[in-house]
Amino acid sequence: MKKAILFISTLSLGLSLSAQPIVNGDVESWQSFNDVLGSSYDDLGPNADRSTNFLRTLNAILEAPLTQQSAFKVTGQAAYSNTSIVVVTSMVAGAILVPGYLGTGDVDIAAATIYLGRPYTGRPTGMKGMYRYEPVNGDSAAFYCSFSKYDALNQTSSIIGEGNLVVAAAEANWIPFQVPINFSSTDAPDSTNIIISSSAAYDLVNLQGSVGQVNSALYLDDISFEFPASIDTYSEVNALVYPNPSADEIRVQLENVQEKLRLRLYTISGQQVLETQGAGNEISATVSGLPSGNYVLMVQTDFKLLHRSLISVQH
Repeated sequence: MKKAILFISTLSLGLSLSAQPIVNGDVESWQSFNDVLGSSYDDLGPNADRSTNFLRTLNAILEAPLTQQSAFKVTGQAAYSNTSIVVVTSMVAGAILVPGYLGTGDVDIAAATIYLGRPYTGRPTGMKGMYRYEPVNGDSAAFYCSFSKYDALNQTSSIIGEGNLVVAAAEANWIPFQVPINFSSTDAPDSTNIIISSSAAYDLVNLQGSVGQVNSALYLDDISFEFPASIDTYSEVNALVYPNPSADEIRVQLENVQEKLRLRLYTISGQQVLETQGAGNEISATVSGLPSGNYVLMVQTDFKLLHRSLISVQH
């Protein structure tokens, strides 16, 4: 076990100009990392810098290979979709229960801290995914998500949206989970904090306070946010939007339209970030200067909305 087992959790604050999806929510990408003592462990994420990956585990605080990791990748027929799932399992390291955990927390061994949260500006209506659960001795699993906004004047962060789900029943087959998120204000958040745990009585402020049953296992796949159906897709006319996702330029071809057109892009939270005009049945916009993320695309005439859809900018 690492020397640092008393972790103070803090909310990591950051600003982002656009909403982002749950990166690697399909849990397909994994990397091998080295802990402070040089031992290797696996964790989620497409990037070699663990701190930049959106979803992570608590594997960094377990002494591999002497201690079994609390989260691991499973491939093959066990996967719900694609090729991989993640299994988070409550483990004991010394006298400390380490809950099986998947979320936006980043372990900093040197500072004995778990930084909770990642930059995010969207306002989803819920968090969803697929799970199986193997509880031990009446244990429960937890699915939690919150959204916060930083007040620069008072230098404080407040939760403006939150959702929580606790399940206790064993589930041998894949079933969906859904966590409705309720917002207390109309503000756009700047951070999100996701906590999914195989033992619901987790304590990430002080791991010595975590309560649960060893070997309770939670199987997870296809984790994502849900957004209002009204921004998904709308077309008054047949429209082709390509390429989507795009790194440079988005083009929209409209059928049977020969009018002056206006194309606008909005963040998920409703902030307009781009506008361009054209005429005829095709209009395009350069998106290379926008941050990676999801945007609402709208094409209209001076008097009528013709098309609305969700696009993705990826650099």
